[in-house]
Amino acid sequence: MKFRMYFGWLKTTLVSVVILAGVAVVVLDAVMLSGEVSALITANKPVAGVSLAAGALLTIAASLLLGNSYYKFRDDELFVMMGVFGDSVEYDTVRKIAVNAVTGEIFVISEKPSEDGAPATSVNIRLNLTAKGYKDILPELEKRCAFAVVETFTPPEKKKKDK
Repeated sequence: MKFRMYFGWLKTTLVSVVILAGVAVVVLDAVMLSGEVSALITANKPVAGVSLAAGALLTIAASLLLGNSYYKFRDDELFVMMGVFGDSVEYDTVRKIAVNAVTGEIFVISEKPSEDGAPATSVNIRLNLTAKGYKDILPELEKRCAFAVVETFTPPEKKKKDK
């Protein structure tokens, strides 16, 4: 079972602008290197080549961030993929699942025991999902993280600054 990450409209728009800018840089540099348009011919081809490569890498990385970011339930772990970087949290290390009563956001708190006898390392993960995604993933988390305490909390109200 896979759940796509949701970054919100602002972050999605910003990453989309980065993708469009990267595509524009790649196209412009390709035209400059090809020499097909006399007004855009460059004498500094190495710089245009490096710019083309950087624009292509930036475009690919931003595209992967938007298109390949998800949460997936595996047999013994929750796998988190963000672009090309993956990490996992074993179900038996999850100690608490905290649910924001106002927004529905879910926080997964796990404790990974240390191998050298030091205190356990606490890892907190905020799941980035839509409101429907939060509702769909919570029962599955509760089922798979049998030893976790599920807690609903109400965040404190933001203080109004009066001047």
